[in-house]
Amino acid sequence: MQNLDWVVPGIPDEMFERVEKIPMTKEEIRAITISKARLRSGWKVLDIGCGSGSITVEAARLVGDGGKVTGVDRSHDACQLTLRNLERFGVSARAEVVEADAVDYLSRGERFNAIIVGGASEEIEEVISLARRCLLPGGTLVLNAIMLETCTRAVASMRASGFEGVECTEVIVARGMYASQGTAMIARNPVFVISCRVGE
Repeated sequence: MQNLDWVVPGIPDEMFERVEKIPMTKEEIRAITISKARLRSGWKVLDIGCGSGSITVEAARLVGDGGKVTGVDRSHDACQLTLRNLERFGVSARAEVVEADAVDYLSRGERFNAIIVGGASEEIEEVISLARRCLLPGGTLVLNAIMLETCTRAVASMRASGFEGVECTEVIVARGMYASQGTAMIARNPVFVISCRVGE
């Protein structure tokens, strides 16, 4: 698949440059996450724990030339991979990548229309509290988690922080794998997509 001019959320995973041990949000989860973030043209978006940059790329394509996406990761290698994928999809001008810890970055107080969190499970309450202060009125927060405990802590923290419309969706995806006698459905690990918003 050589054409990188993909027009809908959920860019196929194989179109991204990948590096072993740097996580990537899979295309089905990415499409749902982007949908729950309710991104609009011209928005400022923060992608915490950007990893391979798949969410950063998708968001940069949606916010258009008037928008801006910031990818943040504490891993230098992840930041470099995100930069390469932004370049690969031709959206580098709409994005920046910052090597930083989530709490440290959010503590700067920069304001965003949407914040997407793909990491930081060990400090999730602090991240959510800080995200609430960094979101503009009407802004959205979407968090992906694979552990039930992280999901439970995130939902409780979102409610305690005064977010509206707190919602948790468990996504279970199975992909067909062709075998000699037919197709076997191979499951990917379930992911919780937790979303909420700030009142207008």
